[in-house]
Amino acid sequence: MTFNPYNMLILFVILLIPIIPTLWAIVDVPRRRFSRTRWKVIWFALVATLPVLGAILYFAVARRHTEPL
Repeated sequence: MTFNPYNMLILFVILLIPIIPTLWAIVDVPRRRFSRTRWKVIWFALVATLPVLGAILYFAVARRHTEPL
C-alpha cells in the first residue's frame, strides 16, 4: 500500500467520528444535575468504559432527564 494523503484523511475521519460524542459526553456529565449523585457516577463510568455505545445511550436516555448546573 502506497502512502496516499486521502487514505490518511479517511483513516483520521473514521477514528475521529466515534471519539467526538464520547468526549462530549465525558465533558457534559459533570456539568449536569442528576436526581442522584449515584446516577452521575454510573453514567460517567458507562461513558468511560463503553465509549461510543455509552455516549449514545447517555444522549438518548439520560441527558433529557437532567438540568444544567
